[in-house]
Amino acid sequence: MGPDLLRDVLLAVFLLLSGALAGVLFTVEVAIVPVVAALPGERYVQVHRLLDRRFDPLMPRVNKVALAICVLLVVLAGGVWPRVAIACAGACVVAVAVVSEGWNVRINRVIDRWEPDAPPDGWTGVRTRWAAANRVRTLFAVAGFAAAIAGTALIWD
Repeated sequence: MGPDLLRDVLLAVFLLLSGALAGVLFTVEVAIVPVVAALPGERYVQVHRLLDRRFDPLMPRVNKVALAICVLLVVLAGGVWPRVAIACAGACVVAVAVVSEGWNVRINRVIDRWEPDAPPDGWTGVRTRWAAANRVRTLFAVAGFAAAIAGTALIWD
């Protein structure tokens, strides 16, 4: 496999992964967050736990693989502007991970300790903080996907 073919395969995989990351987080933002915001405490805790079990093992892996590929692409991209665009995409992937680990995952662990039948006082504030952090990481993911598209367009131009 020649360097251009390797680069092109990595670009395609990076686009797929960064697009999946942005798509999943966008879907959570526009569909799931409003639904869980309308749930009473007991149902909120139950649904949140079910969702977390599905997303938590998968999305961090997607993030890590995307970032590893991004590092390779910055080396293989050729040209300043494609490298800048791909590096920006990678910075956004890192930002998604930082927000996820710094806020969302920590809040998930707090929610996991709640009794579903009796969420603690102030639980709606916790739900609001989780949603706000999700909005931030969604914006980073979408911006990262846009930067990945731009970098790819510059390389394939």
